[in-house]
Amino acid sequence: MRWLAAYTVKLDALADAVVVRSALDLLKLKADQKTPAAPATVARKRAVFSGALKYGVELKHLASHPMSDVSWTAPAVAEEIDRRVVVNPPQARRLLGAVREIAPELEAFFGSMYYAALRPEEALHLANEEYERPRLAGAWGWLHLTGATVTVGKDWGDADSTQEERGLKHRSAKATRSVPVCPELVALLDAHVETYGVAPNGRLFVTRRGPGGRYVPTAGQPIPNNTYTSVWRRVRQAVLTTVEQRSPLAKVPYHLRHAAVSLWLNAGVSAPQVAEWAGHSVNVLMRVYAKCIYGQEAAARLRIEAALAQQWGPGERSGE
Repeated sequence: MRWLAAYTVKLDALADAVVVRSALDLLKLKADQKTPAAPATVARKRAVFSGALKYGVELKHLASHPMSDVSWTAPAVAEEIDRRVVVNPPQARRLLGAVREIAPELEAFFGSMYYAALRPEEALHLANEEYERPRLAGAWGWLHLTGATVTVGKDWGDADSTQEERGLKHRSAKATRSVPVCPELVALLDAHVETYGVAPNGRLFVTRRGPGGRYVPTAGQPIPNNTYTSVWRRVRQAVLTTVEQRSPLAKVPYHLRHAAVSLWLNAGVSAPQVAEWAGHSVNVLMRVYAKCIYGQEAAARLRIEAALAQQWGPGERSGE
């Protein structure tokens, strides 16, 4: 209470644009009030601050929204994916091969991010009954995603665990999303189930190792974030050159998802289809991944030429 009394202002003080601007400027800094905060962090804090003020207006404690009278620009948020983080297929296969050597129980986990563009939390939530196996060898299967298992602070979740079950990102709680499973991922998932089995709760990717790295089956506890990120750091060191390790190439496991979406787009899969599989809107997909689409200029020109050729009658194009 003493801290609140010392570091807060009365609501009527927010009628002063100078006070509001000072608050907004502080949002640009970290807790030390010296180091600039990440643009995405600033945007998030600004949204929370604006929402609190809007609630004050709703309760009639404020005559109008104080931020409406302040001309303040937040740092630009870079939404576009850096092409340098995207691995090509040979690099991805080498990385997955290193996972097989270092932590084989995680090969299919990382493989689902690369081959099916799953978010890490979606892979952790993946259950055996959500995996539709192909009927024929070498054919494609499906993943029917139903949710995500996210890590939260113990004091911020609804349960005692640091893991929380949620719906798919940007979708209603009961929404599902189907993603095709290429033959390479089918092989990884089938081998994973055959080798490690399925947890009692149906989950495919759960904690498997105990003291000394021994294989220890569990009741279905999700793989901790620090476990798979630690493995990924070792994998990068084992596969990438010194220069590549200093680069952002596949810096974090999430970059495998970026590589998958980029691969689909560059393979010529339509943007609406890629957006549906990846769980994006088409607008967000093209805004985020536009710079990762490359090498299609020649094919695009040929398509335009073919379309134009259909507009000419016999001999008209040559001037006959």
